[in-house]
Amino acid sequence: MSYKCWRILIAEEQYIRCRNIEKTLNELGYRAFTLTTSLQELLALTHYSSEPPEHFDLMIINGELLATSGIDPVRFFQRNSQIRHGVIYDSRRGLPKAETIYANHRRQLSLIRTLDRQTLGMLLEPLDVWEISAKTCDVS
Repeated sequence: MSYKCWRILIAEEQYIRCRNIEKTLNELGYRAFTLTTSLQELLALTHYSSEPPEHFDLMIINGELLATSGIDPVRFFQRNSQIRHGVIYDSRRGLPKAETIYANHRRQLSLIRTLDRQTLGMLLEPLDVWEISAKTCDVS
């Protein structure tokens, strides 16, 4: 399965940044997005839904969204089985080069300072080797 068929959750308070990330991912060939602009929406999608929770192959989140709420990003990720891989971008805490802050045999969480097309492409390309699921992708 191509990683470009992944279901991606983008969590960013500023709607224009969400759209810019979505545009960058479109340029890289990704198509299935869910956008959220608040911690409450994020929690509703991943924790508190009365429906069976949605599963996302990748979450891209602004680190400030969690930091302002006092939520530990690693702990949030570890306790959230609905998210397979995660990328946190944080201009204050991130490094110029992505660093893995949590990984096990099936999941990975990375921290980066900024997202741009080149950085995001280089960060996501290696995740293709991780076995995600047997689902197919409809990118019509």
